[in-house]
Amino acid sequence: MVFKGYKLLAIFYGLMCHGIFLIAGAVMFSTILTGFQFSVGALEGLSAVAINFLLLIQFPIGHSFFLSKRGMRVLEIFAPKSYAKTLRTTIYATIASMQLILLFSLWNFSGVFVWQIEMPANLIMILLNLASWALLSISSIQAGYKVQTGSLGWTSVYQGKEPIFPDMPTRGMFSIIRQPIYLSFSLVLWTSPQMSLDLFIVALSYSLYCYFGPMLKEKRFYRIYGNQFTEYQERVPYYLPLISRYVGPFKRG
Repeated sequence: MVFKGYKLLAIFYGLMCHGIFLIAGAVMFSTILTGFQFSVGALEGLSAVAINFLLLIQFPIGHSFFLSKRGMRVLEIFAPKSYAKTLRTTIYATIASMQLILLFSLWNFSGVFVWQIEMPANLIMILLNLASWALLSISSIQAGYKVQTGSLGWTSVYQGKEPIFPDMPTRGMFSIIRQPIYLSFSLVLWTSPQMSLDLFIVALSYSLYCYFGPMLKEKRFYRIYGNQFTEYQERVPYYLPLISRYVGPFKRG
């Protein structure tokens, strides 16, 4: 039975998704610039290490799992059956935002710093951080902002139609490297004037994930796009400009 108030349902999911998305962005932005100094975790010793480890791994595990076929079926649990598949992108973005909020707000701060850059030199790092956020935003828009922000799902329900996914991104930043979103995310983590040991661990761990994780994504792209993706892979470097194009799950990788 089709839910009669499907437009209200769509608006509810949209408000929830984008509200949590904005909160996650604000928490992440402020926490990175301050090096986790104001996160609310208050544990010490082995308890802090254990909780921090769980907070660290829950985002990449969830991020990858919910993109799998089994993970997508789990996403459908969080919506009425008639709209579950359509709302998957919205639910995915909502959960990812919640995971980032957990990481950047509940972390137990160590009090140890790798570097602390004072005024006025810290303004350079802040500008670099803002530039990294700009690159992340631009690459997300070029990849298909409706998918990246989760709006594709709820707007499709609101309009009463099936979601239309964007084609494989190959223009803009995607004409320079194949994974600009992941590279930009890594740069956001590293460009902090207050690099605590905590942020250093997160930045290093997630930079490794941002390099190796997209290889699974590229396998999925190969299954979907076939020769179109192979030709794109041969033409455009994987992660860094002008460095070997043949990094990834195909060719030499």
